[in-house]
Amino acid sequence: MTAQNSDTQIELLHNIIIKDLQALGEQSAYKADADEIDPRYLSYGVRAPEMKRFISQIKPELKTLERNQKIELAGRLISSGFGEQKTVALAILEREANYFTPERFKLLDEFIRGLCGWSKIDAYTGLFLRQILKSHEADLIKLLKSWNCDDDLWLRRASVVLFTRQVARSQQYIDVALANCETLIHDKEHLVQTGVGWCLRDLMRWHKKEILPYVINLRANGISSKITLYALRDIKGDERKEILGKK
Repeated sequence: MTAQNSDTQIELLHNIIIKDLQALGEQSAYKADADEIDPRYLSYGVRAPEMKRFISQIKPELKTLERNQKIELAGRLISSGFGEQKTVALAILEREANYFTPERFKLLDEFIRGLCGWSKIDAYTGLFLRQILKSHEADLIKLLKSWNCDDDLWLRRASVVLFTRQVARSQQYIDVALANCETLIHDKEHLVQTGVGWCLRDLMRWHKKEILPYVINLRANGISSKITLYALRDIKGDERKEILGKK
């Protein structure tokens, strides 16, 4: 297939996706696919259940693409600004994680800067970057460190929420995760703070001996309750009452 034919195929499929998503949006009672605060985030109003059905329907067309075409299409979908197009892109990328070797990490950075919303950042880390972490641990951790102090709040959030869920359960990254959380404990952005709290909560499930004293110390030093109360969500009963009663 020539480059021109390849571009035409991608363009045609992208236009079909746009048209179909616009039609679904017109039938939706919602204004957006998720409650997002970033003004750059656009949406047709197609919520998750309908998006799952839509992605299932277009999988046969996506399978006809070569790998480089899939990556190109994912980039176009992300750069559109529309949340639903980004969701399709993430569905594509999740199946192509092994394409992203360290020499292609520039694309990881490019893609994440186009996501602009917690719903997509959390999917990008939980469904996609988690796979890359297994294969290219040192290089991805280095990239996460750069995101950890980035001006973009979504990159800062990504630098900690990657270490939630299955990654926290693996019990392999406590030192890196804690270091990234520590950098952000004074962050002013609500969704960065909740990202830190979420990370600490999930780490505590497997490393309570190390994490609980750390969270108690944050609380004693006046760190935002958005972080500490989120981190303490799994602590119940008398133990919780005792911790919250400490000044």
